[in-house]
Amino acid sequence: MMYHEKLSKFFKDKGLKQKEVGQILGFSPAMIGRYLHGTANIGSEFIISLSKNFPDVDLNDLFAQQNEQNMVNETEAVYEKHDILNDLEDIEDRIHTIRLRLAEKKFEE
Repeated sequence: MMYHEKLSKFFKDKGLKQKEVGQILGFSPAMIGRYLHGTANIGSEFIISLSKNFPDVDLNDLFAQQNEQNMVNETEAVYEKHDILNDLEDIEDRIHTIRLRLAEKKFEE
């Protein structure tokens, strides 16, 4: 099962429709539809919002390929969602800072 199918099932099991999911996560219903149908790639902003708003979601299981589950979900490994979220938020902050700095610069041709 692909990640978008797992994600669709996760929200369906919670009884949530695309519009409700969009409101909770901060994305348009159309964008949620694209994510759930696998026609758009999920970015870090979505993953951060998903994990914050649905702490019961297992990101490792969600993105693990069926034939590669042991590579992601090792029985001895303990994955801390908070460390992953902090890393993603730090990366997002750095990207934002770089964009601001680039916007301030004037490039000459």
